[in-house]
Amino acid sequence: MPATAGAGPSGAARPAIHREVLPSASRHVSLALVVIPGPVHEIEPEPYLRISFNVGPSYSFEASGPGTHASFAMRHHALMVIPPGAAVAHSTATPRPAGRALKPARLATFRISTELLADSAIALGLPPGRAQLRHQVVPGDEVLRLLSQALYADLREGHPDGARATERLAMALVTRLLLREQGRSAGPAQSGLDKARAHIDAHLGDSLSLEDLAAVAGMSLFHFCRVFRESTGVTPHQYIVGRRMELACRLLWSARLAPGGGPGMLDIALACGFSSQSHFAAQFRRHTGQTPRQWQRNLGQTADTPQAP
Repeated sequence: MPATAGAGPSGAARPAIHREVLPSASRHVSLALVVIPGPVHEIEPEPYLRISFNVGPSYSFEASGPGTHASFAMRHHALMVIPPGAAVAHSTATPRPAGRALKPARLATFRISTELLADSAIALGLPPGRAQLRHQVVPGDEVLRLLSQALYADLREGHPDGARATERLAMALVTRLLLREQGRSAGPAQSGLDKARAHIDAHLGDSLSLEDLAAVAGMSLFHFCRVFRESTGVTPHQYIVGRRMELACRLLWSARLAPGGGPGMLDIALACGFSSQSHFAAQFRRHTGQTPRQWQRNLGQTADTPQAP
C-alpha cells in the first residue's frame, strides 16, 4: 500500500498516510482506501473531485488552505468533499478518553472526474459558474449515506451491469451534493451561521456569549440556538467547548514538538479562553479523562493501523 509522509510542526516527521487505489473499470470514478494514522496531514491537489466517506471512527479536524480555515466534525458515515485542485492541511489532534489510543482515520475516497461533475451540473440545468462544490463535511444526510454505501460496494466488488451503472450511481451522488450546495447558496440562515462560526474561531481566547453570537448571525437568540443545533448537531456552548479543546490539543501537540517545549500551560489556557491554568486543566480532564500533561505525554501512543474496510 503506497504511503506518503511530510514534515509536521517544527519540521518533525508526520506519520505516513496509507493510500490504496483500487482498479476501476470506469475512467470517470475510482476508489482509494485511505488510512491517516497521525493528527496532522496535508491533502495534495489532484485533478478530480474527491468525496471521502468516513468508514472509521468519528473525529474532529481543522482545515486550512488558500482562503479557507474551518473546523469540522467528521462523524462515522459522514462525507468530506474536496474540490478539484484543492490543497488542504488537516489537523486531527482531537481529545481522546484516558487509556484509549489515538485511532487512525479511515476513509473510502471516491475520485470523480471533472467531466462527470460537469455532466451532473448540466443534468440539473446549472450554468458553468455554479457547477462547483466547496471543501466541506456533510453530516446526517441519509440519501447521501445510502448512495455512498452503494457506490463503495460497487467500486470494491464491481457492479454486475458494468462501469456505466457505477458512473450513474456516482452522478446521483454528485447531483445530490450540487443540489445541497445550491440550497445553501440561497439560504440566509446558513450564511448567518457561517459568520457565527467564523466569529467563534476568531475569538476562542475571549468571552463568547450567546447573545453576541446571535447578533453576529443576525438572528434572535431562540432562532439562533435552534438553527445552530439543527446545522451542527450540538448546542453553541458544546461547539465552543469542543473548538477550545481542539485548539488546546493543537497547541499541546505543537509544544511537544517545538524546541524548548513551546508555550507553557498557562499560555495555552489563556489562548483557549480559560481564566486560569487550573480551570483549563479541570475542563480538559472533564472532556478527555486526562490532564493536559497526561494527554501531551500520551500523544505518541497510536493504535495499530486497521485493515481496510
